[in-house]
Amino acid sequence: MNGMNGMVTAAADAERQLDDVVETAIRRAEAFTEARHRIDEVTVTHRSPDGAVSVTVRASGAVLDVTCSELVRTMPPHQVAATFQACVQAAQAGVARRMEGILRAAAPGDPLTDELVADAHKAFPPPQVPTVSTKDAGPQYLAIGDIEDHDPRPQQRRRPLRPGPVDDDPDDWSGRSVLS
Repeated sequence: MNGMNGMVTAAADAERQLDDVVETAIRRAEAFTEARHRIDEVTVTHRSPDGAVSVTVRASGAVLDVTCSELVRTMPPHQVAATFQACVQAAQAGVARRMEGILRAAAPGDPLTDELVADAHKAFPPPQVPTVSTKDAGPQYLAIGDIEDHDPRPQQRRRPLRPGPVDDDPDDWSGRSVLS
């Protein structure tokens, strides 16, 4: 009988352990599902330091909105592009930080949390500081619609026309064009 009680106790312990594993998996799935729903609602906006450009991105990193101030009109095109790109990258890096906060709050210490956070920071790294000087990166002004009046090709000198024979008869068309 003692052997039978030991088997019943072992079976009951195994069943309790299995129930605990299932309960943990259910709680973990619920936590990550809730985190996913919260992450799906994330939007992050970043404004350039000078206020010229503001960009909002979704949790996927897709651009949702772009706003430009009047200051953009005074900026050379290469600077507008660089400012826009920096704002997008900074907003996307903000998404990674927000995702990290949501995941760490939902499932602290879970190895899957660490993996998802690392993936988010890999997908949306912080913006890189440009190494190329913007001083020589393009035109200093944009002239749209200007037409240059000078022709860079040298002009050929025209030979003066030789005066033709003087003809006093207006009805004589010989040798001359009808249109002259």
